[in-house]
Amino acid sequence: MKRNILFLFLMAGLFSNAQNISIETLRKDYYKLNTDSATCTKLYNKLSKNNSTDNLINGYKGAITASMANHVKNKEEKIKLFTAGKKLIEQSIKSDSANVELRFLRFTIQTNCPKALGYYKQIDPDKKYIISHFASLKNTDLRHKIAEYLLSTSYVNADEKKKIKSAAN
Repeated sequence: MKRNILFLFLMAGLFSNAQNISIETLRKDYYKLNTDSATCTKLYNKLSKNNSTDNLINGYKGAITASMANHVKNKEEKIKLFTAGKKLIEQSIKSDSANVELRFLRFTIQTNCPKALGYYKQIDPDKKYIISHFASLKNTDLRHKIAEYLLSTSYVNADEKKKIKSAAN
C-alpha cells in the first residue's frame, strides 16, 4: 500500500514537472520559433498544458501560440492560433505595460505577421519604449538577444541602432 501511494506521488510530481517550463528555456528557444517547427511545437504543447499565473510566462505563451500559426497548414487553425496568441499577449501587457520584455514579445510578433492581420499598430510605440528602457534590463543575455533582434530589423533606424549599440555594451 505504501509503495502504491509513493508511486502515485512520484508520478504526479513527474507529470506536473512536465508541464512546467522555465523562463530561461523560453528566452533561449524563443528566437528559433519562426525557423524551427519542432521547437515551436514542443514549446506550444508544453505551454498549452501550463496554467501559470506568471504574467511573463503567459506573454511567452501568447507569442508562441501566435507563432504556431506559421507551422500549421489549415487556414482556420492559423487564424485561431494567431488570435488566441494575440489575446494572451495583450492581456499580459495590459497587466504589466511597463514590462520591456512583454513589449518586445509583441514587437516581434507584430513585425513578423502579415499586415493583413491588422496587428501592427503598436510597433512604433513598443519600439520607442523598448529602446528608451533597454539599458534598464538587468539580464545580460536578454539584453543581448533583444539588441540582436532590434539591430537586425528594418523597423529600427540608424540613430536608434546607435543608441541600442551603446546601451548594449
